[in-house]
Amino acid sequence: MQRHVINTEAELFVALQQAHPQSSKRLGEILIEEAYLDQDQLHTALQMQLAQPGAHLGDTLEKLGYCNHEQITAGLAHKLGIPFVDIGQFEISDAVIRQVSADLALQYNVLPLSKHNNHLIIATDNPLNWQAQEVVRFHTNLNVEVVVTSSATLGRLLEKYYLQHDDAGLDELNDELKLIGNDHNEEQDNLLITQEVVQEAQKKPVVRLVNAIIMQGIKLRASDIHIRPGKSQIDILYRIDGKLRLMRTISRVLLAPLVSRIKITGRMDIAERRMPQDGHARVMHEGNSIDLRISIMPTISGESVVIRVLDKQAGLKPMNQLGLGEREMDELRTIISRSFGMLLVTGPTGSGKSTTLYAVLNEIKQRGPHIITVEDPVEYDMEGIDQIQTLNTIGYTFAEALRHILRHDPDVVMIGEIRDLETARIANKAALTGHLVLSTLHTNDAASTVTRLLDMGIEPYLLSSTLLGVLAQRLIRLNCPDCIDVEEVEPHIRQQLGVAEDEVFYRGRGCEACHDSGYKGRAAVVELLVVDQPMAAKISHVATTQEIKETAVQSGMKPLTSNALELARQKKTSLEEVYSVRLE
Repeated sequence: MQRHVINTEAELFVALQQAHPQSSKRLGEILIEEAYLDQDQLHTALQMQLAQPGAHLGDTLEKLGYCNHEQITAGLAHKLGIPFVDIGQFEISDAVIRQVSADLALQYNVLPLSKHNNHLIIATDNPLNWQAQEVVRFHTNLNVEVVVTSSATLGRLLEKYYLQHDDAGLDELNDELKLIGNDHNEEQDNLLITQEVVQEAQKKPVVRLVNAIIMQGIKLRASDIHIRPGKSQIDILYRIDGKLRLMRTISRVLLAPLVSRIKITGRMDIAERRMPQDGHARVMHEGNSIDLRISIMPTISGESVVIRVLDKQAGLKPMNQLGLGEREMDELRTIISRSFGMLLVTGPTGSGKSTTLYAVLNEIKQRGPHIITVEDPVEYDMEGIDQIQTLNTIGYTFAEALRHILRHDPDVVMIGEIRDLETARIANKAALTGHLVLSTLHTNDAASTVTRLLDMGIEPYLLSSTLLGVLAQRLIRLNCPDCIDVEEVEPHIRQQLGVAEDEVFYRGRGCEACHDSGYKGRAAVVELLVVDQPMAAKISHVATTQEIKETAVQSGMKPLTSNALELARQKKTSLEEVYSVRLE
């Protein structure tokens, strides 16, 4: 695969003129032709992809160690007919650099190289980043041409032209640094090192870089932002629609000031680099308040950062926007109309349990009851509700908070999670004494939730009297409407889901609108177990999980997998997504 070494503008223009037309070959074929990959390795990678629906081939090849990131980037550039260049020694004029602001360059990982008449040539390490090209075109009002370079080279040049040369001055050290100096008896050399790192963190280019990383995550609707240190670079990943995607890499030398700036933002101890820390911040974006929950963890490669992005406007949904079926919606509304009893929402971490509970609370709130929540942490602020934050460090646990809550005359109590027998018993007692109790539990399906509570030690006769229903759920990715196409389904997926060979399903091919993922947005797919008289009898007699499930289905419960399959038949999602969330 030809890689142009670019030292002058003339060589840059020649590389663009000699670019191959877009190839119809698949990425795997191109990598085999270039001897980066062999046929057996490609077959192994494709088989691994089947077990990980939604994974990109390039990510799979990297994970297996068959190809490195640069080889995959070069392959993509060849497929798209974009020159892959080495610009390590290319000198860029100040006039060209000024064409693209630091904010845009750092946020979208692009570097302007040359301007000729009304054309601007930019370098990127992601040939699929169409959005970056459109943003640069909009802000510069120039026609944009693209070349691709390695992540390491791009990161080094962005640092050279936008970070090191932008010494707009230092801000005063924050109060946090003063508190660190008072609270810690650091040796003098360690304190000086800390001050130097903080000074770097306060430089405007580093502040802009942190802001750009966060703002890009918000614009991409990411639920989490990962900043992972490696041996030679820092990877920036975003969790979008439940899947982690590598968006950019930056120079390793920026790790200390980058993490320090995030610590300052989250009001954490800048001097502490050996212990995990948690912080919190709030930003405004387009008039909307967004909470950032920050977790910093020391690793052998340096401090790793994960930022949970909680968009209140996006997270607080009405019940009719959860994606529930008509039957489940009617039965859920019947359950929450009761004045006492217990409703549980179950599923793994990241399955949308909190979003569902807040939607339920929002609907209940319209009746005007006294609602108290106890959470760890409080994820979304809601007007008209008393929300309590637990604090385990001082012994203020869910169980301790609940004892006080029940003396505060609530009508509805929402418990963030039932984690132990003591919390479960108090919740059950609250439901038995005239309160509507809502909570979550980590179980795989609705039926196993009942047996889990019995195994924890809740008396069967009490549980059968208080439990109103269990909503088990997963989040399923929705097909991108802009690139939907017929899906090629593997035979074993059809067999596992009991789908006929001739039944046609659809999924997104991948386009600019969905960032080449084929999916855009997510919806809840559920199964709702309603505790009617037959179910209450089964609970009282300590039935098995299978017996509880069979009784629920006989009473009309539609299993989660069946609901997900119905979404695929409506072209809303792919069969591979159904396969990834199935419970049977």
